[in-house]
Amino acid sequence: MKINFKLFWKVIFYIYILLLIDFIVFKFFGDVNDVKNNIQLRHENVQIGVSNFNLIPFKTLSSYVSHLDVGVYFLNIVGNIIPFIPLGFLIPIVFPSKKSFIKTMISCLGIIICIEVIQFITYLGSMDIDDVILNQIACVIGYSLYLVSEKYLSRINGQ
Repeated sequence: MKINFKLFWKVIFYIYILLLIDFIVFKFFGDVNDVKNNIQLRHENVQIGVSNFNLIPFKTLSSYVSHLDVGVYFLNIVGNIIPFIPLGFLIPIVFPSKKSFIKTMISCLGIIICIEVIQFITYLGSMDIDDVILNQIACVIGYSLYLVSEKYLSRINGQ
């Protein structure tokens, strides 16, 4: 039985995108009421003047450092990097026309911005330029892993 690797990677990519939207946008971990409560709380905060967005680079990250909240700082960084590494890895595999670094990064940025805007509009999260920066760094890491794996596989295949 011959495996269709193009189809395999496309299926992996779309499953990944669905999981990314589920966990990053909806933050759904099994309880719909948690999602509803999160939306309601964020909406109420916006109504009383709490901002739902940050467009100043490193403002959120520096606030964690200045308040010495290392745990939150670490979780924010890890939570914004780890989930997006596969995006930088999978885009050049699934979409060969996006194989170049620039095209992959533009594609990643488009997806990241869409996620941030959806969070802002739906009150499912906040729109934060720091998240975009960290997510994009993750995509660079993912793309680097793609390059390494491509070189490794080409050596194995004798190309």
